[in-house]
Amino acid sequence: MGYIESLIISFSIGWVNSYLYRKYLRRRNKDWIVFLAFFYLVSIWGIEILIYNDFFNIKFLNGLPWIDLPSSEPGKYYLWNSFILFGLDYNIIPQPGMESISVFLSISYLFWYYFGSKIGKVLHGYKTYQGGLYLIIRPVKKYIKDREKRFKEFSKNIKP
Repeated sequence: MGYIESLIISFSIGWVNSYLYRKYLRRRNKDWIVFLAFFYLVSIWGIEILIYNDFFNIKFLNGLPWIDLPSSEPGKYYLWNSFILFGLDYNIIPQPGMESISVFLSISYLFWYYFGSKIGKVLHGYKTYQGGLYLIIRPVKKYIKDREKRFKEFSKNIKP
């Protein structure tokens, strides 16, 4: 995955993580969202460092007919030319000053992840009892059934 692909994936994973947090994890443990974010970001940074420094041999992709990676520094070429797996090769040749840009892009995954999780919380709701904006497209009958179910659970927990 290239830098631009990783930005899109970071946003998407943040979105999904906010849904999982609201739906399943908030009731049990509030620290899961931080753990999942840390696990994702450390793993993606580790994989990209291995690819960038050519510890992970990416030359096997030359077996695909639409990919032509150069013999010198194929990892850097692969990371800079996002969407090369989909047949879009921008022919960006890594230059000596591009390391600082790649570090900036890699650090920005954290902000894209955070942005995706905040947008996801707006759509899914911040708390377990909030519905979020997706209630606009949710069927009304399902919402009424869920409300009645929550009321029954609430009335069971209240002891006079």
